[in-house]
Amino acid sequence: MSTEAALPLPQTAFILDRGEPDRGSALDGLLNHLLNGVVYGRMEYRDGQPHDFRNLYTNAAFHRLTGLPDVVGRFISEVIPGIQASDPQLLDILGRVARGGKPETFVTHLKALDEWFSVSVYCPKLDHFVAFFDVITERKKAEMALEERARQLQFVLEGSELGFWDWDIVTGKVERNPQWGLILGYTFEELQATAQQWSDFVHPDDRERAWASVFDAVEGRTTAHKLEYRMLHKDGSIRWILDQAKVMQRDENGKATRMCGTHTDITERKLLEEELRRQAHVDYLTGVYNRRHFMERAEHELHRAHRYGGPLSMLMLDVDHFKLINDRYGHKVGDIVLKAVADLCHATFRDVDILGRLGGEEFAVLLPETDQHFAIEAAERLRETITNARIPLAGGPPVTFSVSIGVSSLSAPDDNIDVLLSLADKALYAAKESGRNRVCGASG
Repeated sequence: MSTEAALPLPQTAFILDRGEPDRGSALDGLLNHLLNGVVYGRMEYRDGQPHDFRNLYTNAAFHRLTGLPDVVGRFISEVIPGIQASDPQLLDILGRVARGGKPETFVTHLKALDEWFSVSVYCPKLDHFVAFFDVITERKKAEMALEERARQLQFVLEGSELGFWDWDIVTGKVERNPQWGLILGYTFEELQATAQQWSDFVHPDDRERAWASVFDAVEGRTTAHKLEYRMLHKDGSIRWILDQAKVMQRDENGKATRMCGTHTDITERKLLEEELRRQAHVDYLTGVYNRRHFMERAEHELHRAHRYGGPLSMLMLDVDHFKLINDRYGHKVGDIVLKAVADLCHATFRDVDILGRLGGEEFAVLLPETDQHFAIEAAERLRETITNARIPLAGGPPVTFSVSIGVSSLSAPDDNIDVLLSLADKALYAAKESGRNRVCGASG
């Protein structure tokens, strides 16, 4: 049996007085119209301990609420056999009060009837008690159901590592669970003590769109707030957060008063997505763009050059005698040579220049805002840099290598990327035919 505190009732009760029948009749009528059950009893003690009680009076609500028959004049153990064993705590409370103790108000589960009761009891005279009670089983079941749902929600939040937030829009107060802070490297105590607001943790570049998404939901333009954005971790790193929330309460005018949501740390997913995007765009060996993405970027630059009338040039380069390098030193050294070509290209060209590996030992470089004269100069710098490069080998002389380069440039309004590549490829072939390790420009 469990007990819990409840609000005390006024200390009034009806004590039967056979000397005043009119007054007693009036009070009896009043008690019988009460919605609360009333029982007046005399406690029986055994070895100084409360053991039983005799029912001296019950009102109509007593029988309606308990379902018990006429009990007046009978001991409670006769009416409810085994109550001493099933509900000893009830007898303890009644016995304590009947011995002249202070009035008590409590909530208890009477196992013998499988019902919850809210009870207020006091002592009108020694060894007697008057109890007012109500059956609150349905209310307790609802409370326990709510408590169970709250526990389930807590388990879900903890098990799924979700950060929870509850925003009282009227007061501006926000309640958060510990996981909300742990995602950002803070303990719950640190989070409670800080003066920082949610937006202070959001990456400065993402704050405006994060607030916009929240207020779209608050003002009813969207049904929910759902956004991925960056937040600042305590250690200075960046965490990606999936923030999902809804307005849970609005006032009579439809104005939002409460909003609740969750934070999910999606940093690992974001890193994986970024890596997959990188792998889809980048050559696995050299780290430069693969052929497909190079062509996409080249088409974009070509469109821009046609739109604004700027120059655009294309370089195609090929490692000279690459098969001999593989045959002599092995494919591992051949891979090192290809990576060295990519690194030297990055070191030679501008950030805006677009570098791609078209296949095998063949690379292409697109030079925006560059005419053929300056493109040839850039190609010559690269050729010379590569010629002077040395790849050290354990137990032998370093590996040297060279490249041949063909250069083409926009010359007509209808030129496209295929035309530039074809012209650069012809120039590359001419460079190889004329002795390799040289640069040739397309003639037309």
